[in-house]
Amino acid sequence: MRALRTRLLIALAAVLLTAWSGWFAIQYRDMMARQDGEANGMLRSIAEQLLLSLPSDIATAGQQRQFVLDRETKPVNGKFAALGFQVWEHGTQRRLVSSRPAPEHAMVPDFADGFSQTTIAGVPWRVFAISDTQHRVQVQTGVPEAALRAELKRWFNASLLTAVSLLLGIGIAIWAVIHWSLRPVLQISESLATRAPLDLAPLPERGLPDEFTPLVRAFNQLMARLAQALQHEREFLGEAAHELRTPLAALLAQAQVLQHAGDRDEAREALEHLIAGIERTSRLAQQLLDAARVDAGGAATRAEDIDLALVVGMVADEFELVALRGGQSIELDAEQAPVHGDIDDLGILVRNLLDNALRHGHAGTRVRLTTRLERAGKTRMATLIVADDGPGIPDGENERVFERFYRAGNGHRSQGIGMGLSLVERVVASHGGQLRCGAGLDGRGFGVEIRLPAAAGSAPQPERIQ
Repeated sequence: MRALRTRLLIALAAVLLTAWSGWFAIQYRDMMARQDGEANGMLRSIAEQLLLSLPSDIATAGQQRQFVLDRETKPVNGKFAALGFQVWEHGTQRRLVSSRPAPEHAMVPDFADGFSQTTIAGVPWRVFAISDTQHRVQVQTGVPEAALRAELKRWFNASLLTAVSLLLGIGIAIWAVIHWSLRPVLQISESLATRAPLDLAPLPERGLPDEFTPLVRAFNQLMARLAQALQHEREFLGEAAHELRTPLAALLAQAQVLQHAGDRDEAREALEHLIAGIERTSRLAQQLLDAARVDAGGAATRAEDIDLALVVGMVADEFELVALRGGQSIELDAEQAPVHGDIDDLGILVRNLLDNALRHGHAGTRVRLTTRLERAGKTRMATLIVADDGPGIPDGENERVFERFYRAGNGHRSQGIGMGLSLVERVVASHGGQLRCGAGLDGRGFGVEIRLPAAAGSAPQPERIQ
């Protein structure tokens, strides 16, 4: 019973059936009480009218010849067909008048006035007896209980048939209305079933029931995000293919130069270019792997309490040799800054920031990594600052450098495919942090400040890692 139409139909039918059953039960009880009252009133009224219609001289009553109809009468259906009456003389208990349905003996054997229940020929009867003021005659009227119940049964059957017909008609009407209301949804479903695999065009919202419009609108928003993500992936694949093709071609060319080098100097130069190309290709491959890991999500399930200062220290040790080889220096000013996060993603964050600063800096560039624990209102935030005194980036491009595939246009930041800082932004977002950038050391270069929620129960610590 997963179909919405079936659920709605069953729910509405159950409500209608419950309401009708309650109403019918009330009507049935009311009908029974009303019929009892009407039957008693009918018996009493007939008895009184008969008594008032009798002559006062009853000496010869019951001895005259009876009238006969000129034709056979058809039996009357209903409770009145079984109605019987008798007129008896007190004292002699002689029957003066009697109707056809009435029995031969007195319906009220003890001749007591009023209503009573009796059994005649094994059939329960409801009878009423009334006497004149002189107590000379008594009129008895009665009707079988079966006749009353038969009348009630006929009413019950007719009412039940009418109600079932109405419920069936209402059910068909409800089913038709539900089917008509859900027709736009079925059309959307059919349209989706025939779409191409990568067709992410929005679904039409016009003509939909109000209850389904928010669902379709949210689905369209999801489709828009998927289309944007798919476009990014297409751009990423195109850029990655281009960036990988270029260094691979350069590696092949340098290998060929090295193979045909005429002297040691030419071979050394070709080897240096070959090593640089391998490093650039390795860095590009690492960024592609990092991007795949971050985009896959799941950081929340892998999160644990970790000191951001330790992550910074480990990454700084990895890049120490790179900095020395380039004539650069790494300064570490790290206080304990516990956070709840994925250590691998945090390593990607710090590694890309430090690699970006060293790779785009010149000889003599200083890169300082700072971590500390700060209070922001009632919450504590772990802060990471990576700043350098290198060439920096053009004014007005501070925010754009974190866009995926974006590369600053001043020449010294044109290497790579623009993924490093975009990875940083996505890692910060997945950890619920904040990111901003600006000038670096001594008002020069480039600096990035990242604020992440501190681990629960953490407090500022004076200990530093140098």
